[in-house]
Formats: sequence, C-alpha cells, structure tokens
Amino acid sequence: MEAFVEHLAEALEQSPDNLSPETKLRDIPNWDSLAILTTLSMVDEQYDVTLSGPELQHCETIGDVYAKVRAASRAEEA
Repeated sequence: MEAFVEHLAEALEQSPDNLSPETKLRDIPNWDSLAILTTLSMVDEQYDVTLSGPELQHCETIGDVYAKVRAASRAEEA
C-alpha cells in the first residue's frame, strides 16, 4: 500500500506525506479529470491493470483505488 501511495503521489505531483489510504480523492488538490486520467495511466504502467473511469469514480479514498487495483490484478492472474 505504501508503494501505491508513493506512486500516486508522484503521478499527481503531491507529497506522499500528504496522502494516505484514508485520503479522500476529492480532497486531493487539483483532483479533476486530468488527475483521474493520470491515475488511470499510473495504475496501467505501474501495476499492469486497466481500470475504467467509471470504476475510479466509484472510489472515495486512495485505499478504495488500491483495493480495485488489487482485485483486478488477482482477477487477471486467475
């Protein structure tokens, strides 16, 4: 989880110290459509998982996004 938060912070040009699994996405400075695309791209590049915009929109926290990535990763392994 810590690595995921660090990857996300880097992608969104935020300090990892300001983000945690409990951080609400809407509370991240400049969380907008570009940030959503950036997040989707980071997940694809770093974790080889493709999430859709609607899947990400259903997430409230960074932990929710991480859970989706983990679930998708497990599903692809099966």
